[in-house]
Amino acid sequence: MSLKDLLERGYFPKELPSPPFTTTPFANIVAAPTSSLPADFANGADPKYKQLPTSKITRYSHARGGLLRRKLGICNPLHYYLLAKAIIDNWAIISPMVSGTAIAATAPELKSLGRAIEGRHSQGARAMLAQKNRLGRRFLLETDISRFYSSIYTHSIPWALHTKAAAKINRSRTTLLGNNLDYLVRMGQDGQTIGIPIGPDTSLVLAELLMQRCDAELIARVPKLKGHRFIDDYELSFYTRTEAEDAFHLLERALSNYELALNPKKTKVLELPLQFEASWVTELRSHNIRASASGQAVDMEALINKAFHLHKLFPGEAVLSYAIAKLRVVELLPDNWELFQQLLLLCVTPEPATFPYAIDLIIKWVNAGFASAIPELHEVVNSIITTHAPLAHSSEVSHALWASIALGVTLTTEAVAALSMADDSVVALMALDCESRGLMSAVLDKSNWQTHMTSAGLYEEHWLLSYEANIKGWLPSVGGGDHVADDPNFGFLKASGVYFYDTAPLVAFPIPAPTLPTQISTSTAHSH
Repeated sequence: MSLKDLLERGYFPKELPSPPFTTTPFANIVAAPTSSLPADFANGADPKYKQLPTSKITRYSHARGGLLRRKLGICNPLHYYLLAKAIIDNWAIISPMVSGTAIAATAPELKSLGRAIEGRHSQGARAMLAQKNRLGRRFLLETDISRFYSSIYTHSIPWALHTKAAAKINRSRTTLLGNNLDYLVRMGQDGQTIGIPIGPDTSLVLAELLMQRCDAELIARVPKLKGHRFIDDYELSFYTRTEAEDAFHLLERALSNYELALNPKKTKVLELPLQFEASWVTELRSHNIRASASGQAVDMEALINKAFHLHKLFPGEAVLSYAIAKLRVVELLPDNWELFQQLLLLCVTPEPATFPYAIDLIIKWVNAGFASAIPELHEVVNSIITTHAPLAHSSEVSHALWASIALGVTLTTEAVAALSMADDSVVALMALDCESRGLMSAVLDKSNWQTHMTSAGLYEEHWLLSYEANIKGWLPSVGGGDHVADDPNFGFLKASGVYFYDTAPLVAFPIPAPTLPTQISTSTAHSH
């Protein structure tokens, strides 16, 4: 794997709408061997470099289902580049430390397609691993770590690489790689020592550095340990309940050495046999969809109907998202296009986390040549924006805006007003793009976003908006001039043609707004 791979395919969280968000232009420029980088880029990863500025992370609130959310991080390009470069340059040292333990299901592996770095096993392998690791055992210990990524202590990175004792004695960035990695992580999050960003591939590497040291300590103390760990989520199997309880305390002790703590609310000792997967997964997985037009319609409708029933029985579980995933592999027939869209959109209001998957499927088939999406999508998109923008729900709003851009959905006055109040860089950029395409029924109030168009703003939480709105010409610099061009780091990126938001023409087919009556009939008027 090259530095370019990690910058191109391992930088922005995969949950962002893609397109239009991209890091390919950035990777092409800063990872090119011929690039003449500014001083901070060229020297910032060197432990002897003392002039590196700090930056803050852009936050993106992602819906996980039900009321649960995850705060993803979009790192400043300067600091992500430096951390990625330090990891790539020292991969020969880091790789053996994250190559896997007997229970590490998510040991990071370099990939040629998709994300640059992914865990060895996907979440879909849980059932297979459970079957293997439960053989001959009677009890399970299930547990995970409280707020894992958000609670990682950055100083524990050198502890994991060099041992805690060695790192406590030697705090030099020059002689210990772990100290330099710790420093680069902190500089990219305003100097904070608690937490690492959720989303970039570098965080999986750092997390596994810690967790595999904890694995090793537990394995050394528990003979013939069987089980698996997906990042911070453990399933361990034992002969007796006492062994399982003892292992819990030993794991708790190992984690405490790295300032991590288990989540008591999610810790259970259970007696086998147990299901390998949730019953709703088994039920939906077994549902088949026929190839004929009439059979396909009946089976798709039955699938969603079944999913709605299971959604009520298993609140907070990703039932509706799983059902939509089943529809991704359907070879849709034109006769069922309208029904297909209706079924997808019926999932959105009760479970907004499904909207990104639903809209991606609709866009897929429109781009494949199907007719314009149904007019009801206009109402759904605007309702999502109006409801979720005031709640700072990035994923719902950004994918609704993506629907507007890709399918030509016009945004209502109420939706525009809600967007104007959003303190969110991803949402702001997409809203500005919608306005530039003439997809708004009113003018955006940009006064809140305008305050970020300063030199300092390029290193604050809204760096993405501060940079991208400038190079697109959507917002002027505060006080005139060009705050991006005046900054040596971002000025270099701008001069090199780097962008993180692609405004290439993406509209498939405009969706007509629902037709409203021009006048009220006599009978309707009297009824009121």
